[in-house]
Amino acid sequence: MKSVRCSSWLVLILLGVLGAGCAGELPPPPPRPAVTVGQPDRDALHLGGTGAMTPLVTLLGEEWTRRGGIPRILVEESIGSGGGIRATYDGAIDLGMVSRPLSTDEVSLGLVSIPVGRDVVAIVAHPGLYADGFLAAELPALYRGEQKRFADGSVAVPLLRDRSESANSALDRVVAGLAEAREQAYKQRRLRVLYNDRAMAEALAGTPGSFGVFSLSWLLAYRLPLKVLSIDGVHPSPQAVADRHYHGSRELYFVARPERLARARAFLDFIRSPEAKTLVRSYGYLPAEAAGVP
Repeated sequence: MKSVRCSSWLVLILLGVLGAGCAGELPPPPPRPAVTVGQPDRDALHLGGTGAMTPLVTLLGEEWTRRGGIPRILVEESIGSGGGIRATYDGAIDLGMVSRPLSTDEVSLGLVSIPVGRDVVAIVAHPGLYADGFLAAELPALYRGEQKRFADGSVAVPLLRDRSESANSALDRVVAGLAEAREQAYKQRRLRVLYNDRAMAEALAGTPGSFGVFSLSWLLAYRLPLKVLSIDGVHPSPQAVADRHYHGSRELYFVARPERLARARAFLDFIRSPEAKTLVRSYGYLPAEAAGVP
């Protein structure tokens, strides 16, 4: 486990690989069965789940600590939304971090859902990319391999996230035909597949001409030196999502066992405060509008 904060190492890694050769992606994390914990840690709230929420929760946890908040916040390395849900149900963590809808089986676990905000998802590229954006119709052709260069003649290098990544479905709402083109690429094994946000960020920074789906909020929160591309002239941003000009976003929320809510309530109340909502916006996320904590 780690306490907040984790941004400096990533910025250094990205700056170190800019202009270098193709960065190696990390393999998918090994299976980690959740361990049942009889009693929660009295000195800390343990959070874990999707990497999409790691920057947000890390930064909010730092602010909570600066304000003298108790208990302290400990954030697990990413175990995915599914891992966060299962670990919460088993009692291994207090709050699971989730960036996708729960499955029917997960709903049956009886966990409480607490909205936290929305994450903006975009097509992000190597910082040296000449192009500033795409037409939506171009993207499926690039992922299918039918188009291999940008308008300036430079080579285009599409990168994939794994099938289970919730950012994929967020972009599918923006680009018609992208899901089918991506599935074809998976089956043909033509493109690199990255299994977490860190691996994708490193690959984008180190591979000229590369682009792929990535959390814009993650990029803004950690100030990563990558290029955000427009789609059909619309530049992805939190404001564009709020104004409904851009539809690439996903809901972020915590899940908790009902009996764990009392010990987490002070932190949950903090993240719904006006001050915290201002911080959420400054990190590149959109705060949840619903008031109150169950």
